[in-house]
Amino acid sequence: MFLLPSLVLGLVFAMLLGGRAGRLVEVGFRLKWTVPVALLLQVYIFSALGEGLSQANVERLHVGSYVLLLAFAAANFRLKVLVPVLLGLMANATAILANHGLMPVSESAARADGLSPGIHENVFVGPAHLGFLGDVFALPTEFPLTNVFSIGDILIGIGMIVFVVLVSVRDDGEPVFEASRLVEPLRTPNYRMLSVGKLVSYAGDWITLTALVGWIYSTTGSTGQAALLLLARLAPPVLGGGIAAFVVDRLPKQRLLVWIELGRGAAVAAALLGVASGSHAVVFVAIAASGGLAAISNACVPSLLPSLLPPEQLASANAGLGIAKDGAMAVGALGSALIVSLVGVVPALVVDLGTFVAAMVFFGLIRAPFRRVEKPRQEEDSAGALHYMLGRRWLLVLVFSFAAATLATGLANATLPRLLEQKLGFGEGGYGFGIAALATGLALGQALVGLARMGETAGRWIGAGLLVMAGLFGMLGLVDHAPTALLVLGAIGFVDGTTDVLFETVVQREADPRRYGAVFGFSYGFITLTMMGAVAVAPLVNSLVAPGVAILCGAGLLLVAGAIALLGMPANARVSKRPVRRSLATPT
Repeated sequence: MFLLPSLVLGLVFAMLLGGRAGRLVEVGFRLKWTVPVALLLQVYIFSALGEGLSQANVERLHVGSYVLLLAFAAANFRLKVLVPVLLGLMANATAILANHGLMPVSESAARADGLSPGIHENVFVGPAHLGFLGDVFALPTEFPLTNVFSIGDILIGIGMIVFVVLVSVRDDGEPVFEASRLVEPLRTPNYRMLSVGKLVSYAGDWITLTALVGWIYSTTGSTGQAALLLLARLAPPVLGGGIAAFVVDRLPKQRLLVWIELGRGAAVAAALLGVASGSHAVVFVAIAASGGLAAISNACVPSLLPSLLPPEQLASANAGLGIAKDGAMAVGALGSALIVSLVGVVPALVVDLGTFVAAMVFFGLIRAPFRRVEKPRQEEDSAGALHYMLGRRWLLVLVFSFAAATLATGLANATLPRLLEQKLGFGEGGYGFGIAALATGLALGQALVGLARMGETAGRWIGAGLLVMAGLFGMLGLVDHAPTALLVLGAIGFVDGTTDVLFETVVQREADPRRYGAVFGFSYGFITLTMMGAVAVAPLVNSLVAPGVAILCGAGLLLVAGAIALLGMPANARVSKRPVRRSLATPT
């Protein structure tokens, strides 16, 4: 069911990314006649033309169409980008062959789609062999082409879209995906020290946050106090981003990272004293200070990265750091929960102190090439960071589109517990399931960018990706089927992961290296501010409308964000291949 819509979507994305669809006819397919014949067979048996066919003939023709498609995929296995399509066809064919020519449908998906038990054309509802390969997901009934679908359908759809897009935008013989791209930056010792240091530091963040939130709630019994602590951690990064815009470009970045970890270790020590003395005020001030310093560190790392690696490795390096961040979130939160439950909050904070000391050591081992850029002209230096950003339309487009997207994701995140626990019936653990699906998608999306070759049109995917997220948010707001909701959340995370990595890569390749700190500091501070606004307005929105409607509001914001990014990005800011000057310390 996904083959034709996927072809259409692939062509649309190819045009948005500046591709040439005519390249598809240049691909040397083998057995290419099998695809139109298989499609014609499926149109015949599942349309008014096939009304007179017996069920046995429908089953035979259905199996035959898949045999033709499998033959096409197997004959073209040398085209590695078709591997997802091949796997999807094999999964569907296996389920159909195991159930006598019919595709099994899970009972929950059937209820969501309005199917009653029994045989319906090419599917049946009831006990089945290999049911997990059957149609276990359901599109919302509000969709014009509502239907049930399988894991195989998803692989076929994704594979066809990726194939059409990559062939359309590809302009040379270089492989589009290579496993070595993701690990290539790790061969550089400086990058290894940076990535391991951030992994340890991120894990320390989550140990601090989860331990102190648990301590505040256990000592006060107040969810309001716990929320206030989260706000104390979330608000200072806005100020920290502003500070970063001025200090990162004026100080040695590697040394600045060491100093920041020292300051954050001191903040954790202060929090430890606050916990020991029972002083909530000290704990609040300490976590606020740690949050502000973290914002400066978050702007410093991508600003330092171009001095450690060649430009062609930046996307993979950003992807690796993103994966490390997601892994640290899981490890830090889980580790904190285990330590707190077994021995208490104080030992957890002591462990956290050790993470910051370790991060200091790793950052201190970085020895980047000290190749300096030219000093800024006096008028450029006095103009300041804000003036630099205001003079670059492409940069403002990126920042404001991401800010609009952050409003949407913040609103959705605050609505998610209500949506999953009440509407979809997950219960108290619903939010955890949703975040797990989202985080899994994020890591996979970041990994995909790390494996891919970033061409000149890659920056255009940011706008297209935000539009895709708008569609996924719309589906999430309408869906009534719990497994499908988790699938959609994973897909949202996947697309979000790709756009996050590309945002950093575009800035690193297009911005003036002397202004990296200004760009990243201002961007992250502004985006954090919009996140706070979304979290603040979420209770009001949820008090007025159903959770699905709140999610649909987020879809509207993402639609605006995607349009801004897609239409406002000039042609000369599409992840060009111009060289980036290396500099560890930019002189004042």
